[in-house]
Amino acid sequence: MSTDDLTIENFEDYFRDISEIIFNYRDNLNQEPLIPSIGYSDLYKTLYEDIPYHGVEIEKLLIDVKDKIIPNSSKVGHPRFLAWMNNAGSDAGILGDLINTGLNQIPFMYKAGPAATVIEDIVIQWMGQLFGYSGDFGGTLVSGGTTANLISLLVAREAKAKDIMINGIDSGSKLLLYVSEQGHTTIERAIGILGIGTKNIRKIPTDNQFRIDIAALEIQIEEDVLNNYQPFCVVAQGGSANVGVVDPIDKIAEICKKYNLWLHVDAAYGGAAMLVKGKRHLFQGIEHADSITVDPHKWFYIPTEAGLVLIKNKGKLFDTFTKTSCKAYKGNNAEKNYLDYGLQLARTSRAMKVWFAFKTYGFDRIGKCIEQNIFLASELKNRFISEPNWEVLNPVNLSIVCLRYIPDSINDEKRINDLQGIILNKLEESGKAFLTPVTIKSKNGIRICFANHRTSLEDIAILHETLTSIAKNLEL
Repeated sequence: MSTDDLTIENFEDYFRDISEIIFNYRDNLNQEPLIPSIGYSDLYKTLYEDIPYHGVEIEKLLIDVKDKIIPNSSKVGHPRFLAWMNNAGSDAGILGDLINTGLNQIPFMYKAGPAATVIEDIVIQWMGQLFGYSGDFGGTLVSGGTTANLISLLVAREAKAKDIMINGIDSGSKLLLYVSEQGHTTIERAIGILGIGTKNIRKIPTDNQFRIDIAALEIQIEEDVLNNYQPFCVVAQGGSANVGVVDPIDKIAEICKKYNLWLHVDAAYGGAAMLVKGKRHLFQGIEHADSITVDPHKWFYIPTEAGLVLIKNKGKLFDTFTKTSCKAYKGNNAEKNYLDYGLQLARTSRAMKVWFAFKTYGFDRIGKCIEQNIFLASELKNRFISEPNWEVLNPVNLSIVCLRYIPDSINDEKRINDLQGIILNKLEESGKAFLTPVTIKSKNGIRICFANHRTSLEDIAILHETLTSIAKNLEL
């Protein structure tokens, strides 16, 4: 029997062809519209083919990429793509990702990716130091905030409830987690997956700045202790997804110390503001957190996927995952094996692109882009504060602005709520920008998140003009 492999002749030529396609896409990134208008069903029909048992020439595939894939891809890097918390991706991050793909390292064990393992350690050290950690802290790079929050709360559960991974969770468990009304949905998802149950989440009210009510938090904890519940964790916001609020972490840390609770800070989006000198005070006390979630693929401008778990006591992370480790995988005890520090065995190196971008730009240059985003958010807020019939719904402490249009002719709250969605749809149809909806204390609004290093004052002017024009021309 003859042997075969998957080597492609003229690989270098095709590599250059694909590079040209990407360069052309990037050169046209600022063109409108941002979002393809084609619906899912039509696009599925356009792309669907039967199982490819027999290969085709790469030249034909590249024609499909140019004619079918590129035109039907969202321009996430467009300077007015200001939806969710997705960033434009930096050039250096793309280059680092390319290196990682080409090397194809698998750093679940040291010997499957020695350099990749050490680079991940270095990135974790840099990020931990940024948040004020010292000593024996650790962590792991993951897909994003969802997995980072899951791992953090898993370690918290094992640290406070002991050996649930071995014994299972009792159906009558009284474990409780506390988070403000601004908490992200991934916290609920994690608590559900961990078997604690979403009914055992205590959602604490917020003050008029959308920060957790400290007095209400402590009252709730004391009441639960008296009723024989088992509080185990408080989640603080380090830049909430809806409005960008940072909870008073230092005060929450005091409560957690008093009641022996795990403190987790969800800084998936907002943690990058630690690079801005004028915003570090918002995160006072974060060095006391037992765990921190932060996503380099949000506001550090790293291409997706790149999330990060930081655990103040690395031993607790190790203890959690070595309870179920397969002995067959064990290597030299002196080696660092990331299978002992996270959910995955086979895994790519998400650290390579982070390391490459951080080394290329330095934290100072990245911080200047973050500071620029914060400035642009403030500028947009000021433009709409002076606009009649527009309301700013949140304090703009970081880079999120939430707006609401209220015409003089409508007093009905439901109609006003519905109107915000109509404006968003018309904005998307215009091709000028892409934003997302938000609901804040029963009020629907329009949310703008600046996490894009390409956005400029000119883009702010275009967005302001387009939104106000759409609102004025609505048929009410």
